[in-house]
Amino acid sequence: MKHPAYIIIGVALCWLFAACGRQQEAKTIVKDFMASHVADYDKVSYVKFYDVDSTRTISDSLIQVLRQRTPAHFSRPISYQQRSGKTLWLIRTRYLMGQDTCSATFYIDKDMTGVVAFKEN
Repeated sequence: MKHPAYIIIGVALCWLFAACGRQQEAKTIVKDFMASHVADYDKVSYVKFYDVDSTRTISDSLIQVLRQRTPAHFSRPISYQQRSGKTLWLIRTRYLMGQDTCSATFYIDKDMTGVVAFKEN
């Protein structure tokens, strides 16, 4: 009877380690994206990264709308990863841009290779 408990604990630990790895990977992708697209990146200080989550509710037309809206501090040309599949990962972050507190949601492709779209909150 003890074996099912070990299996449940093992599965839970695997899920926890996978989630932690995905969280770190998403942070790295967002930081790389910001570094290559924000002109004054040296003024960016990260306050908080929220948990990574998945979504299937973002349509291709909404992605196009999000890509057309560019915040003022994103003065470099923005290139995005192509969308692969319907599921996207999302991560919200709060950061300081000089003295201004900003908040954004970044949508990352399901293979965790790059930002597909983002929006300011």
